[in-house]
Amino acid sequence: MDLRKEILKKRDLLSPLEIKDLSKKVQENLLTLPVYSGSRLPLLFYSFRSEVDTHPLIERRMKASEPVVLPRTLVAQRKLECYLVKSLGELIPGAFSILEPDPAKYKKVEASRLDVVIVPGSVFDRRGGRFGYGGGFYDRFLSRDAPQAIRIALAFSFQVLDNEIPVAPHDQFMDYIVTEKEVIVCNERRQK
Repeated sequence: MDLRKEILKKRDLLSPLEIKDLSKKVQENLLTLPVYSGSRLPLLFYSFRSEVDTHPLIERRMKASEPVVLPRTLVAQRKLECYLVKSLGELIPGAFSILEPDPAKYKKVEASRLDVVIVPGSVFDRRGGRFGYGGGFYDRFLSRDAPQAIRIALAFSFQVLDNEIPVAPHDQFMDYIVTEKEVIVCNERRQK
């Protein structure tokens, strides 16, 4: 079985309660990371299915009147756009049925302004290698649109392998991977 499918199958077997409990620990670990807690304009993602739950992180920033930027997936153009979001109640179903900003209601943000990008994924290794979901949206976005941003992946510990995963030349590496058990520093030269 393909490594990505194998890990996603394991993740999909988690119960909603397990996802909630493990995600809470991931969120707590992320909040201890100064590059995230001190970020001015991070891009978060709106979690979907069995991903680490990001909704409490988004709500926390909104309650603190801190900016929340979420992506919109443009499938035909094979790219992500960023929007400053004020309310989760006005998100609309977008690509792959994931809720995303309505471009008619929210202000577009240039990716060059982002200081942190919170990245989803399926499989990671301890050096920061990442498999996404196969579309390449985040790889293109990180390399072309937001190369300056610190990359922080959120994952459950079983998604992070000790062995190096076979990344392709275009695959983008993470600076940090945050799990329920630890914060892995993958790229010390980008540490702040």
